[in-house]
Amino acid sequence: MKFLERLAQNAPLFTRSQQAIAAFMQNNVEAIAFSTLETLSRQIGVSTTTVIRFSRAIGYSGFSDMQAAVQNEIQQKSSLPERLDSIGHESSNQLLKDAFEMDHENIRLTLAAQKDADLKQAVDWVSNSDCVYILGMRSSFSLAYYMASRLGEIKKNVRFIQSTGMLYPEEIVGAESGDICIAYLFPRYSKTATNILRWLRSRGVKVILITSMNYTAVQSCGDVILPCAIRSVAYKNSLTAPICLTNYLVAEFARQNYEESKEVLSRTESVLSSGYYLGL
Repeated sequence: MKFLERLAQNAPLFTRSQQAIAAFMQNNVEAIAFSTLETLSRQIGVSTTTVIRFSRAIGYSGFSDMQAAVQNEIQQKSSLPERLDSIGHESSNQLLKDAFEMDHENIRLTLAAQKDADLKQAVDWVSNSDCVYILGMRSSFSLAYYMASRLGEIKKNVRFIQSTGMLYPEEIVGAESGDICIAYLFPRYSKTATNILRWLRSRGVKVILITSMNYTAVQSCGDVILPCAIRSVAYKNSLTAPICLTNYLVAEFARQNYEESKEVLSRTESVLSSGYYLGL
């Protein structure tokens, strides 16, 4: 159920203070998405505790859950030109400060959202897999390439699903049980990517899905879900937190599979040292 629908459904049950909060939020949806709890509380004129209780009253687990849901709805609805308008009135100095502070918050929220059991499962699956497929489309392509290049240096049989020239069916037809797919999937979600993931899962391939904090729409595409905060001052999602998570996964794989990583890395280095770089 969408945010405004929740407000409407619960309106008859609101107390007087909750009615005031609902009225403000209904007319200031973007303030919920991009303000801190403290700032939003001051704007409404209530305590932070009251806002948290209100978010729970309309069915969310807390303010962060409500904010993530609203952010996701905005990202799904807004066109790229509309997103660009949001940064048109910022000064350069303020934009620089906001960009760094927002990515710092993204990293903090992403770290807090991780579950030890899910991280362990993800690394164990990669360690024990016959083949690892890496998938990411449009903006997520850069994340997938980064993961494929880093993991491919220390593990055999890492395959980057490039989908160049729409060759993706041929790139995945050999996938089977025992293989793993690491997929990056963020709003606005690629229909092609979700189709690929569902097909892979039908073949018994386990999917490690790195996605946004509110992942309800794509939950069925992954076996283990690693959520990331992706708020940005720009017109596109921030990829800072997913990159941090990628760095961790590669480092933890290398730590747990030291001998294999060293062997593959030595092979990689032997190729690079045979005249790959200019002057070497």
